[in-house]
Amino acid sequence: MQKNIVFFVHGIGQHATGWSRAADGPIVALNNAMKLYPNCFPAGKNLEDYLELVEIRYDDIFDKVLDTWQDLGKSIPMNSGFNWVDSMRDLFTSVNGNKELFLRYGGDVLLYCGFDLVARAVRLRVNSVIATKIYQAHLAAASTPGQLPLMSVIAHSLGTTVAQDALYQLANAKWDDDIAAVSAQRPELNITSHLNKSDQKDYQAVIEGAKQNPDKPIPVDLDTLFLVANTVPLLKRTGEYALQRTASGGFDCGSVYNVNHLWDPVSKICGGLAIDNPRNHWSWSNIKIGHVHDANIHGYGHYLSNPAVHGLIFSKLMESTFTDTCYDSAQAIAQQAAWQGFGGQLSSLEEQARKKLEEQMSSISTGIGSGIEKLRNAVEAMAKLKAGV
Repeated sequence: MQKNIVFFVHGIGQHATGWSRAADGPIVALNNAMKLYPNCFPAGKNLEDYLELVEIRYDDIFDKVLDTWQDLGKSIPMNSGFNWVDSMRDLFTSVNGNKELFLRYGGDVLLYCGFDLVARAVRLRVNSVIATKIYQAHLAAASTPGQLPLMSVIAHSLGTTVAQDALYQLANAKWDDDIAAVSAQRPELNITSHLNKSDQKDYQAVIEGAKQNPDKPIPVDLDTLFLVANTVPLLKRTGEYALQRTASGGFDCGSVYNVNHLWDPVSKICGGLAIDNPRNHWSWSNIKIGHVHDANIHGYGHYLSNPAVHGLIFSKLMESTFTDTCYDSAQAIAQQAAWQGFGGQLSSLEEQARKKLEEQMSSISTGIGSGIEKLRNAVEAMAKLKAGV
């Protein structure tokens, strides 16, 4: 039987190939978390012993765009109420053309939300990975006995919006216009350059299949979607994937977990914390955490380190291994003092320093501006706060 598949989608900032295995990335965080449950995971076991781990990277598209960012004016901005080109220019000038700082300070939000062709290329990049894996999983299941693997997405920050937009597009098989527009106007943004020849062939088969069967969208059938530091309410560019239904009337995605940190300015500004339950169904859950183990409370790894979060991930993705007893253990650990406030790297922080950090995080959430502008300012402020602690 094939391993269940989990796709990791990164958020704000610059991410090199292999980003998911970086020290502050999701895979290391989950591998470390597994050590908290010796009765559930045998010593020496890692995440990849149980799951197929698929990293999705799209910020190289931003890099390519920034190399010729002056041409962005040729792409029609999505929202005429905000001066995207001037905002790009101002931020790019303020960091002296440093692409790493530009992306770390939220420039990728401006690129994705402000410029149509950029957003199209990013969505197609994400879908080229997911659609290819789906196609290959179906081929494998057809040739050998066994059930299809469960597929889940764990997306973070800007990646929650990118993933939801891409999944919506994928579930509706609406990509012909995007492929044509990107190929014609920005051919350097090659959406399949990251795929090897075999995967490119399989992806092309998916596209051709969609053209031949326009009334039968791709069977995404996602098992679980984790929206970590959810930016979807403010930034989404398409319809709502979480509400997408299949031909039989069920939800295309089995379960959605909306995971947000009580102190995270991104969760507050983007509205992730304020979401009720758009499905009005048990398959939607809001998870709110409040631990502060690092000044970068927005960090992907910081989120997943919390037992209230990784306990759900293990339970959903490795149900036969991470039993109900293991899940209950994770929930009990999550209630410990260290996971309800300061702990980890900041456990020894003096009271005065704690209050100062709390005040700084609070001020970032209530900073000047609104919408995209406020989010962009908050991202920059958080990056500078992290660097100064």
